Amino acid sequence: VWGTPAAELIRSSDGNFRPTDAIFGEDGALYIADWHNMIIGHMQHNVRDPNRDKVHGRIYRLVNTKKPLQKPVKIDGASMTQLLENFKHPDMYVRHRTRVEISERDTNEVIKATQAWVKQFNPSKKEDGIPMLEALWVHQQHNVRNTDLLDLVLKSADPHVVQGAKTVNHWWGPADPAKGKQEIEKEEEMKIIPGGVKDTPSLTEVRVNAIVEKIQFDVKKVELKAGKKVKLTFVNPDFMPHNLVITKPGTADSVAAAAIALGADGFKKQFLPESDSILHATKLLEKGQSETLEFDAPTEAGEYNFICTFPGHALLMRGIMIVK
Repeated sequence: VWGTPAAELIRSSDGNFRPTDAIFGEDGALYIADWHNMIIGHMQHNVRDPNRDKVHGRIYRLVNTKKPLQKPVKIDGASMTQLLENFKHPDMYVRHRTRVEISERDTNEVIKATQAWVKQFNPSKKEDGIPMLEALWVHQQHNVRNTDLLDLVLKSADPHVVQGAKTVNHWWGPADPAKGKQEIEKEEEMKIIPGGVKDTPSLTEVRVNAIVEKIQFDVKKVELKAGKKVKLTFVNPDFMPHNLVITKPGTADSVAAAAIALGADGFKKQFLPESDSILHATKLLEKGQSETLEFDAPTEAGEYNFICTFPGHALLMRGIMIVK
């Protein structure tokens, strides 16, 4: 889930305030469940602890007083034509509840109607991405493969839609639960050359790999001579996207925070914020991709961090370049 950090929506001076869940209702208002209990933990307290309040609780309804409420959308009992049109709705919860309703319908009727309806969309148009992805999910929900539609959605102009389609591709391919263990297609394994440093009098070559499913670099420390030419290759064999960003001393955390603050625009900007603290950076690399950076090592001695600025990765995925 991607978003842009904003001011907090709700706060209470009540020490027992426990907002535990939130969901948008059909009217577009945000409903917040307040558990309202003086016990915060679970296993730290006996289940018979008398302080466990099993009676009280609150539900807050949060609305934008400057905008009208969302108009109700017919879902239960709606025709297939109406339900499919719901997939154009901007509210993901309307679309979700529509999928739940469609799950109860006859598969042949659903697939026939969906395949006819989805023909109106063009993957090159970003605004068509969500309806096409919803149509793909309907096929997945009813266990009907449509690889032609999958190929189209994978070409969507919306990067978020592409990620959703990649998940479907994964379940229809290597992780297909309908196949026996021996029949599951194996993804071609990428041959990984271990990361390391190769030094010559005129050039320092550095290779850094992302460690699969670890959110870490395989090289944590590199020593460089001030001003010397450097050729750094970053390779991503992981299923998650990663980049490698070299920062000025003491600025790695602020650069990582600025990348998170890009919010929904992060993918378009490769999660690279505009910052004078960034010295060199690769693009955001998908699985199997690599990029080489060629630069002169800083002339000023110091400790220069390199991190992955994809949201949440920088805490673990970092190393240090020591310039002497």
